[in-house]
Amino acid sequence: MSKILKVFLNAAQLAAVIAVTVLKKTKIYLEWGRGTGKSFILAFFIKEMVKQMPGASFALVGSTYQQILARTLPSTKLGLKKLGLYHGIDYVVGKNGKSLGFKEPIYQPDKWNNIIHFSNGAIFQLVSLDNPDSGRGLNAFGIVADEAALLDPVKLYNNVKTTNRAVEEQFKKCSMLGIQVYASSTPLTKKGKWFTDMEAVANRKPKEYAFIKASALINKLNIRPEWFQEMKDETPSELIYNAEILNIRPKEIQNGFYLQLKPERHYYINYNNDYLESITADYTVNSFNCNQDNDIVKNRPLILSIDWGTFISAVVSQNLPNEYRVLKQFWATQSESSQDHEDLINDFDEYYKPLHNRVVHLYYGHDGNTIRKGTNETYGDELVRILRAKGWTVYDKSKHKPVAPHNDKYILVNMMLKESSSRFKPIRINEQNCPDLTISLERAEAAEGKNGIQKVKKDERNASMKQQHTTHLSDAFDIPVYSLFKSKLKKDTESLDLPTVLG
Repeated sequence: MSKILKVFLNAAQLAAVIAVTVLKKTKIYLEWGRGTGKSFILAFFIKEMVKQMPGASFALVGSTYQQILARTLPSTKLGLKKLGLYHGIDYVVGKNGKSLGFKEPIYQPDKWNNIIHFSNGAIFQLVSLDNPDSGRGLNAFGIVADEAALLDPVKLYNNVKTTNRAVEEQFKKCSMLGIQVYASSTPLTKKGKWFTDMEAVANRKPKEYAFIKASALINKLNIRPEWFQEMKDETPSELIYNAEILNIRPKEIQNGFYLQLKPERHYYINYNNDYLESITADYTVNSFNCNQDNDIVKNRPLILSIDWGTFISAVVSQNLPNEYRVLKQFWATQSESSQDHEDLINDFDEYYKPLHNRVVHLYYGHDGNTIRKGTNETYGDELVRILRAKGWTVYDKSKHKPVAPHNDKYILVNMMLKESSSRFKPIRINEQNCPDLTISLERAEAAEGKNGIQKVKKDERNASMKQQHTTHLSDAFDIPVYSLFKSKLKKDTESLDLPTVLG
């Protein structure tokens, strides 16, 4: 006698299932807060797609292959397990399951290291939008995407949606033929606006589209009662709690300090997908080191910039001949001990351990020149000592340097971001390795002060707020940029028309 699996759905999950199975909608957009049950409902749809269409090919989409391995795949496996499908028995990842007696798919993939193969022959190809060839050649019968607000809509259309055209006689009556399911919490940055804009499309075309919004409150029966208060206590800010848990869209910053920051111009993705695909079948957390990055120029020094305070922010960059490239962020909370400070450096060292050229140009804010209590060392001195003990050659670029004026930083950074003068080197930011930094930059406000434009720092003084989405990381970003390029600004000070340059 077969075992009956009982599945209980919350109201949002039930609405999504009804939209597909009863109302026959094939374009599903789920804007759900964290804890609402996205991973489970995506696994539910994956199971139903596999069940309805044995041997069919589908796409499991992520903005990067790294995202798929690190976040999407683990949650998908957990959801499938809850639904009675087990890795190594009902499906395998990164290889052909023929040796286990699995049936072959209708359309054979060119390679198997980016494939989830189910026992009935159905396959999901792991499609990353940072690889222009990732979805090429795929004949898809349906699409599933988690963290959809991170997806590039143009690449999504060209690489994935255009492949969702396959049809076989035996599948023509399947309710999930050609289905597209996109799930995400509400976007925190400008890049995700395409996702929330789909609500208007769904309102215009309700027969085809479903746009379902929900917060974690709808899933209370499946969440510890104290979890909501824990998340509120530990959130970086009220804005983040409202967005991530309650699914309240954040208001756009109108008067930003980084006025000329344009995600489509200044952000990039550049992972080493050959490396990531090589570890698909057998990877650990430690596999996600700098070997996954394709943007490091390995024979040039790293720039490590630190902003001290109640919160320690670190930004890693490289000053290259044709651009200033921001590679990665790190952060930690600060205390009277140096433990958190050392934890951040340990994380930095562990991530970049595969590099043979272990040279660092160290920059830090004025707090780095403060003598640590009970010692004869400044924060900067201690940091140099710790890095050298780990085998890094360190050049201290900020010892005894004065505080940089906010107004000058504002003008310089925006001149560089605007890219209207060849004297100013363009800035490029690895958005996947700097998720908190991009939020910090986009949400940094500006105000008129007695010495010109100033960065609004009020959230840094709120002790109840965790700080990775306030202005700390943006300060760490500013320090080497100003130090390296301020001389370029001085050449323009007499003729600078600020409204023209920044408007």
